[in-house]
Amino acid sequence: MSELVGERIAQQLLLWALVCLAGALFGLWRTQHAFWRPFWFMTGVWALVNAAIAYGGWLGAEPDPASLRQFLWINAGLDALYVAVGLALWLRPKPLQKGFGLAIIVQGWFLLGFDVLHALQI
Repeated sequence: MSELVGERIAQQLLLWALVCLAGALFGLWRTQHAFWRPFWFMTGVWALVNAAIAYGGWLGAEPDPASLRQFLWINAGLDALYVAVGLALWLRPKPLQKGFGLAIIVQGWFLLGFDVLHALQI
C-alpha cells in the first residue's frame, strides 16, 4: 500500500518542527545573549505552530491532490510574506527585533522551499 501524500508531508513538517523545538530548547538553555534568546524563543514558537499544523494534517482526511497543491501554493505566498516581515524586523536596531527577525526569516525560507517543492511534486 502506497503512502498518502498529505500524510507524508505532515510527517515531514512534524519532523522539522521537532528539530526546531529541540534546537530552541537547547538554545534557550545555553544562552542569555540579547540577540540569541529571542531567536531561539521565536524558533520555538514556530516549532509549536508547525507541529500543530502537521499533527492536524496527519490526523485529518487525505486531501484531494489538486486542493493540496493549491493549499501549498497559497502557503508559499504566505511564506514569502513571512520572509519580508522577518527582514523588516532584522533591519531594526534592537537585538530583540533582530533575533525575532532572523528566526522568522529562517522559518519562512525553509517553509517556502518546503511548500514549493511539495507543490511541484504533486
